[in-house]
Amino acid sequence: MSNFSIVYKIIIIVIGTFAVLNGFFYDNFKLDIETAYYFTYQSNILVIVYFILDILNIIKKKETFYPRFKGAVTMSITVTFLVYHFLLSTTSGKLEGIDYIRNIILHYIVPIMTIFDYIIFDKKGIYKIIDPILWLIIPILYFVFILIRARVGSPFSDGSYYPYFFVDIYKYGLKTVLRNVFFITLFFAVLGYIEYFIDRLFNKVYGKHNK
Repeated sequence: MSNFSIVYKIIIIVIGTFAVLNGFFYDNFKLDIETAYYFTYQSNILVIVYFILDILNIIKKKETFYPRFKGAVTMSITVTFLVYHFLLSTTSGKLEGIDYIRNIILHYIVPIMTIFDYIIFDKKGIYKIIDPILWLIIPILYFVFILIRARVGSPFSDGSYYPYFFVDIYKYGLKTVLRNVFFITLFFAVLGYIEYFIDRLFNKVYGKHNK
């Protein structure tokens, strides 16, 4: 199973890296630095880096690399999938060719394959009830990052200082943005606890099956 797990993770790394690099470089390899500020790319890079470390750990120690932290990785990339599908996909415009392929990989293929990597390969029952709260460090750090970047950085190509419209303080005001951030963080927490309870459920089912 470990060999299949490694091959599966390599596929995620390869297609994810292709999509990320394609987003960073365009028109004869000109660097698009704006790409680095989007949670989509940051969460996909997090997945890629994690699975590289995970493969090395499996080869060396025959076990998952910090499996409780993997919950945070899975939660983050799942949010990328859900937020894009239900909130951003209708405003992204029509994409064609390589742009369409990149978009599908970043928002659908990598997230779904990451979720199935947990379902198929990971030991169940390892998450602690505090973990979903600890996992919130990732989105909180991201929100702090984009707020600081808006203060010290230049505007994006669309004129906004923010990568996503729902955190644009200049457009909606601090009160509205803080409310949006609160509900988004709450969404992260709810998703994290859904992940936690699914892990508990899988552990019970697999535990009974293995008895």
